[in-house]
Amino acid sequence: MENINDAAHAESVVAITATPSNHDTDGSCSRKSVVSRDHSHAEPPYSPFSSKTRAMIVIITALTGLVSPLSANMYYPSIQKVRDDLNTTQTSITWTVTAYVIAMAIFPLLWSNMADQIGRKPVYALSMLIYTCGSIGCALSHNLPALIASRIIQSAGSSAVQGAGAGTISDIYPREKRGTALGIYYLGPLLGPCLGPLIGGYMGQNAGWRWIFWFLAIWGGVMMLLSIFVLPETHRRIVATKYSIQQVNIPPVMSLRQNNPLLDLATIRYPVIALSMFHFAMLFGAYFTNATGQPLAYENIYGLKQGPSGLCFLASGVGCITGSVSGGRITDLMLRKCQKQMEASVSIKEKGRIEIKVPPETRLQMMWAGSVLFLCSLVACGWFIENEVSLAGVLVMQFCIGAGMAFTFQSLGGYVIDVFPTMSARITGVQNFWRSVWTAVIVQLFPTMLDNIGWGWSYTTMFFLTVVSLSLMQIVVFRGEQLRRRFGPKI
Repeated sequence: MENINDAAHAESVVAITATPSNHDTDGSCSRKSVVSRDHSHAEPPYSPFSSKTRAMIVIITALTGLVSPLSANMYYPSIQKVRDDLNTTQTSITWTVTAYVIAMAIFPLLWSNMADQIGRKPVYALSMLIYTCGSIGCALSHNLPALIASRIIQSAGSSAVQGAGAGTISDIYPREKRGTALGIYYLGPLLGPCLGPLIGGYMGQNAGWRWIFWFLAIWGGVMMLLSIFVLPETHRRIVATKYSIQQVNIPPVMSLRQNNPLLDLATIRYPVIALSMFHFAMLFGAYFTNATGQPLAYENIYGLKQGPSGLCFLASGVGCITGSVSGGRITDLMLRKCQKQMEASVSIKEKGRIEIKVPPETRLQMMWAGSVLFLCSLVACGWFIENEVSLAGVLVMQFCIGAGMAFTFQSLGGYVIDVFPTMSARITGVQNFWRSVWTAVIVQLFPTMLDNIGWGWSYTTMFFLTVVSLSLMQIVVFRGEQLRRRFGPKI
């Protein structure tokens, strides 16, 4: 597993010597990590692409990243019609959702490794071709086994950007400017559970459930063409052969034995990664389960039809946009402020020969705010539904759930990338694996929970699980640097 440690070490820039950084327990920036470097020549840019090109890359990546969660949720409002058309049971048709989520956990590990080896562009193009074929298969399915198999193919193709997309963002933005771009990128997995039922509800009601998959096939085809003809290659090792860029965050060339997804999963042995992945899983599991449960509440408790039920998902969608964009901006400002504070503490003589490195844990300092907003809104929403409080109250809670989730999500995602800067796609694939595994479990258990303990206690159960993960994350926030120095990974 030496390659993982090598990847974590490779962020140093023209390094001669390095001293370990230490993040104070109060979250301040009073202590620093410095790396000696030579400033005798003008430093090349981090990325050769213009600001407009980078913005275009982020938009294409976000739209492609939206494909996977959108496909997971878009046909959910029509699932009863699918069950009736295919003449199957509710338990059996649920496997079309569960199989998709399980595949969404496994395949990003393979795609992320491929993206770090051969580049982002071919992975996007190939994955969207597979996704388009899977979507066509779903539209043409006339029995349950064919639909499940097509859903797995669809998930295999759509899940590539779940890891490779974060790698693309890391390719073109340095860490102190990465938060805002990551916030936009992470809108994909967060908006999918919101927009999916909205679009799918009206489309399934008016055009039939098969047209949902035809729509997704068209979307996949457009994304494939954009990947081939518009999206440039951003992989830093490949770009460095064509342009003069900073020699940082460049993934090393690995052998076939080293390019092993199981080695990526082994990063869970590092305490800071294990605790981060646990919080990721609890958060996303609760968020996704809430999204899949909302159509039941809107239609069975509040008496809405399929179309208006999907329209209610706009509340959490707007919340996601608000939390993701504001959270990314806030974390970027925090990193820059900390950078300036640390630079101010360096003597004039030292400024010409050292690089100041802000500890990655700085990105987590405000994470608790998003998590607390998410948790309070989640448990309140469960009891609002249980006691049939007005729909307006539920929608306000859904907005807060989306905002809190998105704020926390981009902070955590940015943190694990900062810890493993040269394997950003692969570590994001690992993050996707753990969160998807838990999501598949909790989504499958949720109907049983509703039947036995009701809405209020089902949401309260998810609340307490996430409170535990948030409490453990405070160890990373306040002692993360000490844990990394003792247990790894070294940066």
